[in-house]
Amino acid sequence: MKSPNTDARKVILIVEDEPDVVRLLAFHLQRAGYRVAHASDGLTAINQAFDHKPDLVLLDLMLPKLHGLEVCRLLKQSPVSRNIPIIMVTALTGLDDKLKGFGCGADDYVTKPFEIRELLARIAQHLQASEARSSRA
Repeated sequence: MKSPNTDARKVILIVEDEPDVVRLLAFHLQRAGYRVAHASDGLTAINQAFDHKPDLVLLDLMLPKLHGLEVCRLLKQSPVSRNIPIIMVTALTGLDDKLKGFGCGADDYVTKPFEIRELLARIAQHLQASEARSSRA
């Protein structure tokens, strides 16, 4: 039985260094019923993911301190975080960029500007698939 103070909502970690994008994403995610955490650089993102194990990560690529591709690679290599779905949300739209993203382990790739309803649908789909995988394990 859960204690009354336990918040069962899924936690989305937004890894983004642009405050306006963070505010936009946080607003819509909270409105959709998610809890939100934020990291503005790659090193903080790694620490938060390891320490707090979010349910999903929205990851920009062009970040201070550690590039998003390296963040993704490190998260997917660690037993602590390898099963956390990662959706890259970035302005890098080239095919090579997308292939690099998938190559380092990203579960999805969304380019900016994005449609918030589509992003929310992708988030819901990845969370549902992740939950199904963990219930089979």
